[in-house]
Amino acid sequence: MPGKVDYDDWADIYDVWVESAPVTRENLSFYVQEYLNTPGPAVELGVGNGRILVAAARQGKAMIGVDYSANMLELCRQHAASAGVLSRLTLIQADFRDFALLEPAELITIPFHTIGHLVSLDDKRDGLHHIFSQLAPGGRLIFDHFIFDPETLRRHSLLSLRAETTDPATGRDVLLWTVNKYDMDVQSIRIVAFTDELDDDGALLRRRYRRVGFSWIHPKQAQALLEETGYEIEAMYGDFQRGAFTPQSPRQVWVARRPA
Repeated sequence: MPGKVDYDDWADIYDVWVESAPVTRENLSFYVQEYLNTPGPAVELGVGNGRILVAAARQGKAMIGVDYSANMLELCRQHAASAGVLSRLTLIQADFRDFALLEPAELITIPFHTIGHLVSLDDKRDGLHHIFSQLAPGGRLIFDHFIFDPETLRRHSLLSLRAETTDPATGRDVLLWTVNKYDMDVQSIRIVAFTDELDDDGALLRRRYRRVGFSWIHPKQAQALLEETGYEIEAMYGDFQRGAFTPQSPRQVWVARRPA
């Protein structure tokens, strides 16, 4: 098992982090429907707090979830237990590049642009190659990623207030701030988030920082990596309504298949 990883520090704020990301309202029904339409257990990589696979399990679907963070998997277990669906989940602590399934999968997904946590193109190539080995012949891989543009860089390079919330344990107000640092040469992002816990008068009681590495991938790079690692590309959408990809599309949604 891995030791402490970056996302272990994010578990206590991850519910708020996810809820404050508009894309999470767009991608939920897309992935849940794909899971429900798949025979046998579906596999989700980077399950985080279990937002998507728990929603599918509520509809009777058996799910396998993979995450490198022990704290994230524990958060997922808590949400699944609260929903009464923990028995429908199999959770695996592993990296995308070395997880092992008992049986080849008909569907493996990487939602919420989580492929970006494989920071370098070599990391992504290794991940896609390993995922290919865990798919059944004819099995599909689906993942999404944002389209990087200069406006994204300008907007997220500035310190911003992402959310205001309340700590359920103390009842105190908490502010969640975020800022990104970009390395254009290697397409990497250093995400820094911090929380300010306030007293009843609004004075700062405690500040805590969290950091994680991330990256972006361009559509032509994604296509080249999929083809290089043996996939047949079935579709590429520009949104979660399965609209055609255009230069104005906000994201790339890939559906690829291991040849039968």
